[in-house]
Amino acid sequence: MFIALLTIGVAMTTLFTSCSSNEDSPATGSEQGPTADGLKGTWYCAYEATGSAKSEDGSDATINYNLVVDIYRFESSTGGSFFRCFFIDDEESPVLTQGILGYGAFNYSLSKGKVSMALMNNFNQEYPQAWEAGYADNTLQAKGVDGQNLELVLADEEMESVLNNLLEQNGSASEKYVVDNYKPKGVDHSQWMKQLADSRLIADLSLPASHDAVTAEGWTPELMGIFSEMMAKTQDLTINEQLKIGMRVFDLRPELVVGADSNYELRCSHGISQTKLLVSDFFVLMKQFLATNPTEFCIVTIDLSVTSKMKEWAEQFNALISSNQFRSLFADFKPRLTVGEMRGHVLLLSKKNYAEKPIGGYCYNWTDDIELEKQMKGHITDADGVETPLWVQDYWGKATRAGKDDAVVRMLEAAAKRDMNAEKPAWVINFPSAYFGGPFSDSYRENAVSANKVTSDWLNTHNGSVGIIFMDFGGMDKSPSYTGYQLYETGGMQLVDMVIKQNFKQ
Repeated sequence: MFIALLTIGVAMTTLFTSCSSNEDSPATGSEQGPTADGLKGTWYCAYEATGSAKSEDGSDATINYNLVVDIYRFESSTGGSFFRCFFIDDEESPVLTQGILGYGAFNYSLSKGKVSMALMNNFNQEYPQAWEAGYADNTLQAKGVDGQNLELVLADEEMESVLNNLLEQNGSASEKYVVDNYKPKGVDHSQWMKQLADSRLIADLSLPASHDAVTAEGWTPELMGIFSEMMAKTQDLTINEQLKIGMRVFDLRPELVVGADSNYELRCSHGISQTKLLVSDFFVLMKQFLATNPTEFCIVTIDLSVTSKMKEWAEQFNALISSNQFRSLFADFKPRLTVGEMRGHVLLLSKKNYAEKPIGGYCYNWTDDIELEKQMKGHITDADGVETPLWVQDYWGKATRAGKDDAVVRMLEAAAKRDMNAEKPAWVINFPSAYFGGPFSDSYRENAVSANKVTSDWLNTHNGSVGIIFMDFGGMDKSPSYTGYQLYETGGMQLVDMVIKQNFKQ
């Protein structure tokens, strides 16, 4: 059944033979060695092995497997991802584990026929820190689950599709929670800003914001998308869906990546995970929404995680936002910017410099420290070099989430006490969003269960503007886990509603 699907008509024994190596160790190439370009793509090997593996379907069940499939995806010249699936012969549903080399993203280097890989995400995993494979004569040799030597096959387009389906089958066949069933129904906050006075300061508003906003737009390539769903998803609603339910601030990661034509392009990403949405298309969505709803405005924050070619990135990003297509969309930053000045526009606030002068503002001294005093040392610089105070609570990525909820509340309280009559009132960005223990999509969900509720509860009993509130799974009161076997009470629609209502309290 499964093996027949995997081999597409090739006999099981033939497949296993093609994946087995009689070499004692991974092969090495010539002194000069092959290039990383030849590695790019998906490599796989199906082989016989026995043992037990813990399921990732949320049941904590184990299976006694007798078949294993290893999948290496080399997405770029320096990074990729690994998957190991365990099977019982003649059963269609694999078990994908978080055990030793279950799955993970890695950086790698290639030298003299040796591929050296080091995991990027190994927080509480049982993974080794690093391992090696051999690459020579267009073959990849690696170690299997029991240390056996394997010779991996480069997947063609048809096999890419099969492997993608394989990973999507992960878990048992019992009923799963489906994201679409938990999306908000009948909610339309497309024009909630219509009620705001034109004279109201932007700094004096409370604005619902989407962390890594584009992660519900789908992933590219397909197989890398399986990994991205596990590791990089922070939203269940598309950009258009988020705009409709009231989201007005968006965290954008416009990474510079190699496109299908081998030229560089700006693509909305989350770290190494690339979405299907180009940055230009993201701004088209903004432009279309604001043309239809001219009472509204948006703020877009800009950050990068993995782009190394900063000069090329800056040139492309600056050219895009300065183009005739988009320049009129963007507002200039100033400390006492008003709603009337912003309607129909987008304000860009970038953590990365792309030109001598920003279109919008540059953010400096952005910190992930837990201490409020350090969080209040940032500033926004406008095109004239004027600095405006910026307070940022963005505590994340530690071993445990101890202190996160308190940090969120401290910034809420500080924001509500600001002097809005000041010449340059502080702008506030507060992140309930975070992951702890490991960068998994479900880690973002676990944090949202607590942090989103804490934020909503505080807003329910306090007045005063609180600034920009970046959340995960905004608009989703319940969000299914990656596997679909667990449902998280993320409270994302409630939080959006509470942030919007904060603007109209007496």
